[in-house]
Amino acid sequence: MSDAYAQETELVREDSNYVDRALDTTIALTIVSFLLGLVTAIQVVGLETSGGALTTLHLQLLAVVGGGVGTVGALSWLGVVPITDQRVRGIGIGLVVSLLGLTILSVALPVTMANLLGIVLLLEAGAVLAAGILSWQGLFDTDPSPSAGLLAGIAFGIIGLLIGAAFGGAFLPSIAFSLGLPDGAQVSIDFAHLLPALLVGLVLAAITIAPPEDLGTAIPTAVLVGGLGLVILTGAIGPGWTWSPGEDIDGAFTGQIVIPLFVLTGSIVSSWGAAKARAGYGAVGRQFGSYLVIYLNAAMMVAIMISIVAFVLMKGLNYAFHGFTIGALSALVLLAPLLAVVVDWARTPAGTPDWHSGARQAVRAIPVVLLGGLAGWLAFLQVTGGRFAAPFEYTVKLPNENTTKVLDTAASITTEPTVGTLVVVFSGLLLTWYFLRKYGSLRSVGTQTERLAAVERWVGITVGLTLLLSAILLALPPVLELGVLSLWLNVDTFAQPIVSVLVPVGAVAAVGLAALAVQTLAVGSGRMAERAIEGAHRIRVGLLGGVGLLAAVTIAQPSVGVNPRVGPWDIVPAVALVGAGVALAVAITTAALARSEAGRLERVLRKQSALGLAATSAYVVVAALHVAVTWVDFTVAGVTVGVTGTLSWPMTMSAYIPLVPEPGGILPAVVGTTWLVVGAALFAVPLGVGAAVFLTEYAEQGKFTGLVEVATNSLWSTPSVVFGLFGAAFLIPRLGEQESLLTGMLVLGFMLLPLVLITSREAIKSVPDEYRDASAALGVSKWETVKSVVLPAAVPGVITGVILGVGRIAGETAPLILVLGSTLNETSAVDVLGAFKFVGHPPFVANDMLLSSSPAVPTQIWAIISAGVAGSTSMGWGSALVLLLIVLTFYAVGIVTRTYFRKKLNYE
Repeated sequence: MSDAYAQETELVREDSNYVDRALDTTIALTIVSFLLGLVTAIQVVGLETSGGALTTLHLQLLAVVGGGVGTVGALSWLGVVPITDQRVRGIGIGLVVSLLGLTILSVALPVTMANLLGIVLLLEAGAVLAAGILSWQGLFDTDPSPSAGLLAGIAFGIIGLLIGAAFGGAFLPSIAFSLGLPDGAQVSIDFAHLLPALLVGLVLAAITIAPPEDLGTAIPTAVLVGGLGLVILTGAIGPGWTWSPGEDIDGAFTGQIVIPLFVLTGSIVSSWGAAKARAGYGAVGRQFGSYLVIYLNAAMMVAIMISIVAFVLMKGLNYAFHGFTIGALSALVLLAPLLAVVVDWARTPAGTPDWHSGARQAVRAIPVVLLGGLAGWLAFLQVTGGRFAAPFEYTVKLPNENTTKVLDTAASITTEPTVGTLVVVFSGLLLTWYFLRKYGSLRSVGTQTERLAAVERWVGITVGLTLLLSAILLALPPVLELGVLSLWLNVDTFAQPIVSVLVPVGAVAAVGLAALAVQTLAVGSGRMAERAIEGAHRIRVGLLGGVGLLAAVTIAQPSVGVNPRVGPWDIVPAVALVGAGVALAVAITTAALARSEAGRLERVLRKQSALGLAATSAYVVVAALHVAVTWVDFTVAGVTVGVTGTLSWPMTMSAYIPLVPEPGGILPAVVGTTWLVVGAALFAVPLGVGAAVFLTEYAEQGKFTGLVEVATNSLWSTPSVVFGLFGAAFLIPRLGEQESLLTGMLVLGFMLLPLVLITSREAIKSVPDEYRDASAALGVSKWETVKSVVLPAAVPGVITGVILGVGRIAGETAPLILVLGSTLNETSAVDVLGAFKFVGHPPFVANDMLLSSSPAVPTQIWAIISAGVAGSTSMGWGSALVLLLIVLTFYAVGIVTRTYFRKKLNYE
């Protein structure tokens, strides 16, 4: 490979001339026309748009592109985001110039969008043709090959065949000729299609292959793209044009579809020709042209996905978010994890080594400024007691009628000083995980005494036993019958005194452990920073041990319904607030000490500050958890942590309300979909990963593994309805003879299993053999190598497979209709967690909810569709939006998890 391919800078000519700049503008124009072809294809903008509407559209596009290019240009000038490639710079400027020119044309000429697209294609064809002629004449530096190549000739020939056949069928009279076959059948050939197709295809192929590469690229591109532009500009095919291929095809092509297809085809071909000319033709030119075509097609795929999401969003937004309300305080709590992330991002260096420090501070601080401004506005609303509301309307179907009604609603922000437990627990857990990840581990720092190790060990044992006791008490019935001894045992009477003592004792122990962390910093010889380093283990045990003990006794409270109090205060949240204060004091103190230290001391102190913040968040979570399990609100400093809170989203947080105009929501379907996905993942992921480990690491590669691979691929390609039929015919008769949630979980689990197995095997195979050899050289056993070396390296690939599989099964409809049915407007959700109970016979655990039917969002949408006029269209779109959000949430969780393990693998 030459140095020109090995070093990108070799491919950028420093003596860029006017031809290069013109070609950069041409490439930019093809990108703009490609974008306009997409927006007209999905009818975001009509082909008949003209006058002020057309000018406004181009002005808006110019503002967006100009702002983006200007921002990147400013950042490049400052050295924050260096842009050194002259092609990128030229295309960026060309985008602005192209849109400015289109805006001027829309003002100066009485054209429609269709006419303007035709003009753009003619301009692109002329520019590519001019570049080819100038290269052929040697007027600018190029290195063309003797021919554009056989592949390019075949591609143009196929395009010519299609265009010629369509042109002949649309504009020439039919010239049919029938042939008789030996069996008496008649075959009709229409030369009006055949002859133009052959003629145009052969001509385009010939003028591509025969001339030198510059002309072989420019001439067919100009003929094809210019011809498409003339057809559109002259109105031969206009927005109202229609063509029916014949009686054998029940359908027609319209100008609303054909014109955008012409524009997309022309822009791709023009970009290919212009990119080849810009790179000087030859091998480099073919590479550059191919890359640009690939980029445009990738952009089209992304645009299609964004369009689908945007379309569902526009259709279902009003119904899905009717009555949405959130308190300003709740919004601030939800913003806290995001603020932590952007603050950390602002501290990370970026850009080139010689960039300006003020530019770095400005650019890295922009997300902090935006989120900080939003937080400040929410705080202003909370302090002043103002209320923000965005009113809108949505349509509902009246109960027992086939008519609709428009209702007024609003999305609002209130100022009630209440935060729900769900909001606090969600944000608190995210913050705890984030700061623990920043903390990492300081087990090699400081002194670990035997006494402290014993305390840590007994804290772990106490937490485990408390959680085990809580699980047993929650699972046992209130009255336990001992049939052998003919005795009846009241479980609550027996357990309540134990838990009533356990909770305050655990709370006092948590306070003692928190005091251990404070005592480490406050008492001792030497500087406080040195004491913090020397007592790193004491601080860790004091903070995390206290959180663990308090969380365990909190979970024990609902098992027998106790809530110990001291005067007006509940013990658990009071201790949690004390612990949070202590942990925050540790975080602030160590952060302050780190400012005056350097090197290893500074790094360790900052990690201890992160530990303090993690413990602070965890204590707040425990306080909210206490409210959730006892159903007793807790108020401090005028702020209430309540069971319900101020977040209200009726679409997903309430069930259907019959016989009233207000429709309620689809909470039962959301809960059902969540349990289906969780159950399927719990079934398929362990089996799939375990099978992948066995087949890759232990089984001999032979006929058996080959057979398993074939069977797995066949299972993955099996239609989903077949899985549904299997569930209806095989599983339902063996699981209670009725449609059930468990059957749905198993069916979706069978669908997910092959993909998890396939991706896990590929991920494990991709782990370098050097990892295994190095582990074996250290004397590590095979299983330890797989568990500690191979699987951690393969986790990102495994998670990718799970993400793809969950995205598929979450939206499956056909199998769920067969095993769950399709219930419209269910009024109650399944309580899976609350239905678990111990029984005296195998399998010793029972759950009636798993053997009962449940709605799901896909079946809800199907029920609305199948209801016909009785269904609510707006409710269907709202349900589709909720399903899309559920799938995207699963994707987001999977992507974050995959990113975390990749960084962990790379020691970042």
